[in-house]
Amino acid sequence: MRGSATPTAVLYWCRDYLATVSPRYDVPKAAPEPLRQVQLFVNSIDLHNRVEWLPDWLSAHGLDGEDERATELREALRSLVLANNGVPLDRAAVEIVNKAAARVSLQLDVDGRLNLAADGDALDEIMVTVLGAMLDGTWERLKACSNCNWSFYDYSPNRSATWCSMQLCGNRKKTRAYRRRRKLSAP
Repeated sequence: MRGSATPTAVLYWCRDYLATVSPRYDVPKAAPEPLRQVQLFVNSIDLHNRVEWLPDWLSAHGLDGEDERATELREALRSLVLANNGVPLDRAAVEIVNKAAARVSLQLDVDGRLNLAADGDALDEIMVTVLGAMLDGTWERLKACSNCNWSFYDYSPNRSATWCSMQLCGNRKKTRAYRRRRKLSAP
C-alpha cells in the first residue's frame, strides 16, 4: 500500500499480480485471464477512496514516464466498461481506444490462424487483450459498477450484474433507496 497504512487497513487489502493492489471484494468478481490484466489496469485507481496505483502499475511494467498515455487509455477503457453496464458511451473514449488499437496488428500464427499482436509495451498488450475479448464475446461481461466505477466481471448467467459487490455498493444503493422510501412515507 502507498502512504501510511494502519494495520487494520492492511487487513482489508491484498497484493495482486505485479504489485497491483486491489480490494478484497475484487477477487470474487475477478475476470478470467488474460482479461484480468485489463481489469487490474482499469482498477489501478480507486475513485471512491481516491487511491491511485497507476504509478506502481507503470513501474512494474517498465513504463515509467507514460503517465499521460496510460491515464488517458485507462479512463477510456473505464468508459467502455461503464457502457457495458448501460451508461451511454463516450465518443471521445472511442477515439482514444481506436488510437491505441492502431498500434495493434493482425498476424498469422504458425498454424495459419489469425491473431492480434503487439510489438510494443504493456499498454499495447492491454489493447490486444481488449480487442481479443471484443472479438470472442467476453468483453461485454467486463463492466464497471454504476455506483463506484470499479471494474468487475459479470459471472451471472443472464449478464445482469450491475454492482462490483452486493456487500458494498449493492447494499449502499439498496439502503439509500430504503431510506428514501421511508422518508417519503413518514407522517
